[in-house]
Amino acid sequence: MSQGVPTLITVDAVDAAGRAVLTPVQRKMLDELIEPPGPRPVFDDLLPLRLVDRLEAGIAPVVDDMGPGALAVNKSALARVHQCERFFVVENEARFEWSVAAARGTIAHRALGLSLTMRDVPPLDLVDEAMARIADDGDDWTPRRFLRSASTGELAELRASAGELVAKFQECCPPLRTDWRPRIESPLRVELCADRVVLRAKIDLALHRACGNEARTVLVDFKSGRPHAGHLDDLRFYALVETIRLGVPPFRLAAYYLDAARWQHEDVTEELLEVAARRVVAGVRKLAELRYSNREPEFTPSAACTYCRARDTCPGPNLRQ
Repeated sequence: MSQGVPTLITVDAVDAAGRAVLTPVQRKMLDELIEPPGPRPVFDDLLPLRLVDRLEAGIAPVVDDMGPGALAVNKSALARVHQCERFFVVENEARFEWSVAAARGTIAHRALGLSLTMRDVPPLDLVDEAMARIADDGDDWTPRRFLRSASTGELAELRASAGELVAKFQECCPPLRTDWRPRIESPLRVELCADRVVLRAKIDLALHRACGNEARTVLVDFKSGRPHAGHLDDLRFYALVETIRLGVPPFRLAAYYLDAARWQHEDVTEELLEVAARRVVAGVRKLAELRYSNREPEFTPSAACTYCRARDTCPGPNLRQ
């Protein structure tokens, strides 16, 4: 590698100067999302403290009525309870079972994590390594048992579908450079109200890092479906947790749609973080009331009616028609 050129983690082709040769899609992502021109915002030191104060003041009334243990809150719980409380309760009570569709993203993300250090490895080989490692680990929160008991056909289908996601990621994303400090599936958490409420987040891809109070980090969530307004709500939740944890907000948030090689993004502002904090407060209050106060869940007609387990006994779908 030539002097002064950052080491590339994955390289398919390089030019005479040692720089990666990018496709138009990769160049667009690099120039407009990862390293866009222009200054980066600077935030004051007290912003995280103001956000924590807002969160704790908002959820304090329900914390006193909570039972023992902590209330864990993640993006999925917030999305479901805001979409429809009854939908959230039904999904929360249903026993989760791993399947090819459920395991696809987990396998693909593990494979992408391996790609950071396993250079120039084809997607299916990365998937094979990811599946082997998950099958051998002792974490029951992973599809370990499913991988060990799945049929040959199920494993083949899982391998193909996860490999497709990894291949699309490599097609769309420029080779990850070490000076970008890439993090894949990076877990974050924030404890509130003496650890009674825990906010959990896991970011698909984080690039760059803050410099003092200057925001530089880019957070990217990869999607295989179509754009949805709730995707930006998820990213704002990530930004809120990252801001409180680190003390500096990320610079940019993006939901990247691999099937279309397009994204929607927004830059982080203090107003955006305050909107995210109000959404978290409202969500935590609903979650706590449903879990600890035995309040009857309300139903809200929405797109979730089409796949809700309770649609046959709920008036929601009829009201939506």
